[in-house]
Amino acid sequence: MDAMVLSEFGGPEVLRSSIVEVPAIRADQLRVRVAACGVCGHDVLNRAGHFPATPLPAVLGHEIAGTVDEVGALVTRFKRGDRVALLQRQPCGRCRNCIEGRENLCRSGDGFYGEGIVGGYGQWVVASERNAVLLPIEIPFEVGAVLACAVGTGYHALQRARVRAGDCVVVTGASGGVGVHAVQVARLMGLYTIAVTSSDDKREALRAAGADEVIVTQTNRFHEQVRDASSGEGASAVVEIAGAPTFNSSIRSLRAGGRLVLVGNVAPGDVALNPAFSILKEIEVIGSGHAVIADLLQVTDLVKRKRLSPIIARTMPLISAADAHRFVEGRSSVGRIVLTHE
Repeated sequence: MDAMVLSEFGGPEVLRSSIVEVPAIRADQLRVRVAACGVCGHDVLNRAGHFPATPLPAVLGHEIAGTVDEVGALVTRFKRGDRVALLQRQPCGRCRNCIEGRENLCRSGDGFYGEGIVGGYGQWVVASERNAVLLPIEIPFEVGAVLACAVGTGYHALQRARVRAGDCVVVTGASGGVGVHAVQVARLMGLYTIAVTSSDDKREALRAAGADEVIVTQTNRFHEQVRDASSGEGASAVVEIAGAPTFNSSIRSLRAGGRLVLVGNVAPGDVALNPAFSILKEIEVIGSGHAVIADLLQVTDLVKRKRLSPIIARTMPLISAADAHRFVEGRSSVGRIVLTHE
């Protein structure tokens, strides 16, 4: 099959068109012909070598939607021709985390697309009944591709934040694929939402997505503005998508008893945390990974009912994967870039 293959870590130019084997399926799996695959900042970090455990050559891409092409003998809930959206990870379904509905923590399954298993930068991927949901005909494939990651990640983070209608929440990295959809979900939840971005050009798009306040900063020092916008109290939660660059100001943006939910880190590395700050204000620091299947089912329903409207910044053919990575690195657009298989 045709695929854009990562044979070495480096710049966008290391993504090259190649022919690879079509992945085989087991009796409990289904094979999906990929129609669309989102380009995530995680892909960019992986391509650059920040996840060196990824075995090379690799086929990246974990934001996948397509059509079931073949089903194994043990598969009962899907049939050939079904439209599906996929969760980023194939869980085992048997470990403690899977049983508890936290399959995003499973490390006993087949793995994460693009890191050990073939991802959506190829024409076909393998899936299972544990990481696939039916994609309603009302939802185009390019939108279906971003449901689990770009939409589901922020949805999951806001559940982890334990926020209620009327609470103030800050979203950093708000113009990216995860950020702008976290803003949309926050609006749907009735939260007072403050979006943090680095470009004034993105202000109106974030307002349209549902932000009550937009803070534009080049210095990543915004906590005083958050306090001004929240009548001096601070935010109940911060959904920290940018990570290290904004971490210090994010934690200072919180009210006493607030929660910092760590979702992303665009500049991998350590951050400094003074324990006294967290102790005296009883600040909680909460990790939040990718969506679970329950999240994907929920956001799919919300999009079907037009309660959420995923933002596709642009679609590009698969052969343009390197250019798509350059656009993501340039942070010039609002929403998600999606590769399509023609």
